[in-house]
Amino acid sequence: MINMIKSDVYRITKNVAFYSAAAIMLFMIGISAYVVEPGSVGMVNVGDVNTTPASSNIYENMSYEEIRDLSVKQMRELALNMEGYELDRAVLSANANLYYVFIFIAALVITVDFSAGSVKNTLSSAISRRKYFLSKTALVFLVCLLLFFSNTYIFYFANLIVNRGKVSSDLWTVTKISLLQLPPMLAIMGILVGIAFIVKKTSVYNVIAIPLLMVFQLLLSLACTIFRLDSKIVQYELQVMIRSLANDPSSGYLLRCCLYCGVLLAVFLGLGYASFRKSEIR
Repeated sequence: MINMIKSDVYRITKNVAFYSAAAIMLFMIGISAYVVEPGSVGMVNVGDVNTTPASSNIYENMSYEEIRDLSVKQMRELALNMEGYELDRAVLSANANLYYVFIFIAALVITVDFSAGSVKNTLSSAISRRKYFLSKTALVFLVCLLLFFSNTYIFYFANLIVNRGKVSSDLWTVTKISLLQLPPMLAIMGILVGIAFIVKKTSVYNVIAIPLLMVFQLLLSLACTIFRLDSKIVQYELQVMIRSLANDPSSGYLLRCCLYCGVLLAVFLGLGYASFRKSEIR
């Protein structure tokens, strides 16, 4: 199993898609540090739950026309002079953006093997399906965790340098936020691994995985509106959860997030393994 992981690591580091994923992450870090505001992919607020970070208050006393006419330099000045604003906390609140980077990793590690047909050769060389599943899952988690923590610390130091510490929190704060966000981030990794083993082909995987987060947000928002569901359930949508966990959550909320994410992780990994074990490999 270790040899298989080493082989996959070598193959990944030779693939341009891996560097594309890293480049996307670094691009988001650079843009966020320069404009002094996090970018966000997807729906920022789902339902009525207030999960928007402090950065939204930068423009609270300005009209739409005034905000539209601001130059990047003026936006930077406003943000840099906002009292109590922690840019790294705001950026980590938008860590759901990493979902789109993780998609690359799961595809490189898992679905590329199925699409190329190399999985059949691997399984015929005394590697059981169980070992294959475990090694692929472990590698996806290891690479995604490496990118997750790299994103945290690269941005922390980039923010210190670019903005001269004006909107920075301390190193322990960003570490604590990252640790608190581990449950939903691990759940995201598990979901992507499960989907990859269920659909197997890269083309199908991309069609499902890329819009999945935004589609689920939209459906949940519509369900809350149409069926008048308790808005509190929105607190357990993955992007909302990631934002909330970056902003000093209560211990009760953290525990419920851990339980919910643990269930998601177990369900998707279980479905992925069950599908892989029973499928015919061609």
